[in-house]
Amino acid sequence: MLSMKAKYALKALIHMAQSTSPTLPSKQIAEAEDIPQKFLDNILQELRQNGVVDSKRGIFGGYFLARPASEIRLGDIIRIID
Repeated sequence: MLSMKAKYALKALIHMAQSTSPTLPSKQIAEAEDIPQKFLDNILQELRQNGVVDSKRGIFGGYFLARPASEIRLGDIIRIID
């Protein structure tokens, strides 16, 4: 069984993979996927530290997948988060 943290991480990554925007602010992901913002920020930070997502600062900044979605494995995400 997946933890809520893992479920939120997967929801956020799927949202990012399906987006046409090059970067997504965490606030936008949190609102779209009904994830508490602070919780999502912590999850995205962990994913960034492990090379799954990256971030860009500034007015057009936000998070983006660090590699193609087809190269991101479900098991890797679960091991990182849980």
